[in-house]
Amino acid sequence: MLAAPMQTRPLFAVGILTAALGVLLTLRAVSSAPSPALAAPSPPAPQAALQPTATVTTSSIAGAEVTPEITTLTGDDAFRLLVFDVPLAGAQLRVRDVGMGRDLAHVLAESGASLVVNGGFFDPAERPEGLVISAGATLSPRSDTLGGGVVALVDGRASLAAAEGFVAAPRTDFAIQARPRLVVDGKSGIARDDGRAAERTAICVREQGRALEVIVARGEAPGRGPTLALLADMLVSRGCEGALNLDGGPSTGVAWREHGEVRGLAPRGPVRHAIAVWVATSGE
Repeated sequence: MLAAPMQTRPLFAVGILTAALGVLLTLRAVSSAPSPALAAPSPPAPQAALQPTATVTTSSIAGAEVTPEITTLTGDDAFRLLVFDVPLAGAQLRVRDVGMGRDLAHVLAESGASLVVNGGFFDPAERPEGLVISAGATLSPRSDTLGGGVVALVDGRASLAAAEGFVAAPRTDFAIQARPRLVVDGKSGIARDDGRAAERTAICVREQGRALEVIVARGEAPGRGPTLALLADMLVSRGCEGALNLDGGPSTGVAWREHGEVRGLAPRGPVRHAIAVWVATSGE
């Protein structure tokens, strides 16, 4: 009666070995087969990259959030006027090379700035055109051909001067050349209205250079915005002592941080240089 169990043990052991070998072969086949769920991702859609990326660095300070004053103008060239107040006490302005890209929101996120706006002009070869100084370093020389004016920041005070013959003073921390000067000594610098409406970006000097305003005028549709003469008159009415028109048209764009969110109007066209602004937080 004990012989039958003794005969079944080898068969039982063989069955276990056979099953284990089957599982091993199955696992080897699965591991060598390609996984359809892990297909190579599609390449990202073409997007203007920041070049060189070394210019987009995180600042040692984080700017305060900002809330723009927004005015909506109606009519054939209806547009919104966004005004960002920048008290210069504790503020910082830097120039970032966006490499003919459009992603100002990325510059904002990487830098920790309060707001980022398109800067000066560029030539047909996509090189910056006009004087640009950032953190005391000259990134682009003054251009006699461009003319216009220069907004400069020295020892925490801003000023607007004619570009012709301009020489940066010692300790100039920031400067940008563009054209035209919209407001000069509190009065419009535009002799006549040419009737050409466009999207515009400008910097306004206020309070004897103790504050700046960053101005963005843009409509819902491309090309909607004020004429230079209209924008100049609006800035005079705001109390601007001096104001400089920056690169406009399709390059007009801005990104800012407000209520824990990144908000903005992406440029419709390429940007060479962008201006990053850190507004001092309360108590600084």
